[in-house]
Amino acid sequence: MFGFARRDPAIGPASRSRLAAMWPVGAAVLAIAAAGLTYWLIGNGSPQGPPVTSIELPLPAGRAGSPSAAVAIPRDRAAEFAKAAQGGDPALIEPSASGPLPMVADDGRKAWQVYARPFDRTDRRPRIAIVVNGLGLAVPETQAAIDRLPPAVTLAFNPYTSDLPDWLQKARSAEHEVVLTVPMEPVDYPREDPGPQTLLTALSPRQNLDRLEWTMGRAAGYVGLTNLMGSRFLAATTELRPIIEVIKGRGLLFLETRAANQTAVAALAQEFALPQAASDRELDGTLSPSGIDQALAELEPIARRKGSAIGTGSPYPLTIDRLVAWVASLDNKGLVLAPLSAVVAAPGETTEAQP
Repeated sequence: MFGFARRDPAIGPASRSRLAAMWPVGAAVLAIAAAGLTYWLIGNGSPQGPPVTSIELPLPAGRAGSPSAAVAIPRDRAAEFAKAAQGGDPALIEPSASGPLPMVADDGRKAWQVYARPFDRTDRRPRIAIVVNGLGLAVPETQAAIDRLPPAVTLAFNPYTSDLPDWLQKARSAEHEVVLTVPMEPVDYPREDPGPQTLLTALSPRQNLDRLEWTMGRAAGYVGLTNLMGSRFLAATTELRPIIEVIKGRGLLFLETRAANQTAVAALAQEFALPQAASDRELDGTLSPSGIDQALAELEPIARRKGSAIGTGSPYPLTIDRLVAWVASLDNKGLVLAPLSAVVAAPGETTEAQP
């Protein structure tokens, strides 16, 4: 499992071809070597490299001959790659060196809809979605969230989690909808460091996209992404734009957890028609029974006024206890607990709830 370092991690070196051996040779042998190198450079040869194996994922009709239908993966990562893809719809998976990346299917299906928890969209009651963040790093708390929280509660997993695909499978088997958190630069970085795959304003767009792909390729079966920290990065329009564009292009939704008072998320989501929403309340900013109860109570008038509301919290035992008690009261209040996907809509669309 990755730890959190209080520094900006170095970008790994680019992959380089390796010479198989060094030999003292005469001029004739050098000429042969030069000819062979020229042959390789123009694309007719193949350099020696680490042993690889091709992983074939069954793809929908029309994609069998696509270059993305198979990707060469180092043999020692083949099992890891296959495990990460478990539980995913093959039509929504693009094999890559980073792992199984989400993609829009040829028939237009998107991960944020295909992997969504079923919800009766004809239900006209105001909807409240609860997203519990930070799952995966602490085993007892993660298991308790999966087992004790109602299935309509959405669970957000940290990408540095060991056995992340297994945890997502457990959560989805318990009928929870799941999202992944994306580490993003906070204003006090590097004093607060979300880890070695953090999106940073100092990096190039390509470097940040590589880091985003690392997170997205860790597992399959999630409906979207949400930020881990990110108060600086989410406010940086130029750096955030390619990230939002890729999230949209890969058929995902995005939840903003209000890491900063002002961000560029809403404007960019409008620009790219990204299914997006923002948290209305942090449930356990004040970690006490009264503090959590107050935050939950504040979601109710928001949902009645807007048609929906979103609360985010952590898997503290106290938070889980108060959530379980509060959810039991919603029917009598004329409110309904909904998965995140049921309160998110792309610009111009509606979630169909009525305030």
